[in-house]
Amino acid sequence: MKLANLAIAASLTIGSVAIAQDVMPIDTDGDGMVAPEELMAAFPDVNEDVFTAADTNGDGMLDMEELASAQEDGLIPEDEA
Repeated sequence: MKLANLAIAASLTIGSVAIAQDVMPIDTDGDGMVAPEELMAAFPDVNEDVFTAADTNGDGMLDMEELASAQEDGLIPEDEA
């Protein structure tokens, strides 16, 4: 039974990582956040001022919600360059 629970937990974890990579492929280090360098590498026309405007909580990183909101607002393109 413990082995079955472990197998289920492992498959859910692996699935979550795969989904996160599909949702935010510009997150090259896979930490679930987008650093300024990752954003500017994916979108060369985006500069630090745009990143700062998109970083609404001011933590120096973009989470998936901040990225989606910035894309909806037209600050960041929808598709990678």
